[in-house]
Amino acid sequence: MRSHGISPRHIADKLNEEGIPTASDYMYAKLGKPNPRRTSHLWSAERIRALINNPTYLGHLAQMRTTTVSYKNHKTVRKDPSEWIIIENTHEPIVSQEIWDKCREIEASVSQGKKTKTGFVAPLSGLMFCADCGEKMRLAWNNTTNGSKKNPRKYVRHNFNCGRYNRHGKIACNSHYIKMKDINELVLTDIRSMAKLVVENEEAARRKFLAHKEKQNADRIKIDTAKLRESRYRLEELQKLIPAVYEDKVLGKIPESVCVNLLEKYQLEQKELFAEVKEIEAKLSAVKQDEQDAEEFIRRLRKHTDVQKLTREMCLELIEYITVDEYASDRPRDIHIYYKLLEKPLPHKKFLVLNENWKTSV
Repeated sequence: MRSHGISPRHIADKLNEEGIPTASDYMYAKLGKPNPRRTSHLWSAERIRALINNPTYLGHLAQMRTTTVSYKNHKTVRKDPSEWIIIENTHEPIVSQEIWDKCREIEASVSQGKKTKTGFVAPLSGLMFCADCGEKMRLAWNNTTNGSKKNPRKYVRHNFNCGRYNRHGKIACNSHYIKMKDINELVLTDIRSMAKLVVENEEAARRKFLAHKEKQNADRIKIDTAKLRESRYRLEELQKLIPAVYEDKVLGKIPESVCVNLLEKYQLEQKELFAEVKEIEAKLSAVKQDEQDAEEFIRRLRKHTDVQKLTREMCLELIEYITVDEYASDRPRDIHIYYKLLEKPLPHKKFLVLNENWKTSV
């Protein structure tokens, strides 16, 4: 279910509705014993998330996942997954590597899939962002009837709008209102056009995707190179400043407390810069994955060549996020669709740094 875009909270609700026993209840039931643990006997989002991220289901043995506070305090503390010891291929896997990778990709998505009161999750829920302030766009609706006991209120004309505008009004941001059916149709049309290109001329599609990625990588390399130059320059400054602080302390120019504070500050900054330089150098020297990314994107598009309706799974598989500019009734609107494997995700509020993207007007 998680690989299809259903959130841990919704999965837990579904399992509870169907009366599926929790893992511990099932284990003790198989042993013919009552569950001695203090538990609600209900699934929760935390339990589902723990199962989804457990490499045991992939056929690997995960050890050293917990520790204790100290040899005196035996309270169990969960360790960071980076500290686990993983022994691969120790038993038959329950899930395939493809499903596992797909779940990891969904876990990393900006969208968590908010469910409405009626249980509906919009295909683009959580993937829409305001192009001006970077805030997520909120799903809302207009109702056409007031509702009664015999005829419940009907919610129609679902729409998205800037979350900051919805909360604070024009003082915070402008209206970015867009009907859900319009944005769904726009995205579906764009996906169909790319899928059609893949079917009709796969080589041309591959060249187009590779050219797009090469342009994007060139921009990113330029940014990373500038950042690397700044970090190296600052490291050289720190290598001079740290000995100078010692000298000023010995000569009595600054008190010991000031010396200690400056040294701690400089050494912490130096440590962070070393890590940053190492990361940027690794990125710049790494083998490019353009061709593999283009092939994977083409493979995903092939699955949606005959699609008739935009689905949640399709959106999570193909789209990183979408930015929408402010509402205007007298001009076309700029809507940028950032596709997975073709776009490199950017930090919050910096989406518009990439100005050469798949762009469509509505």
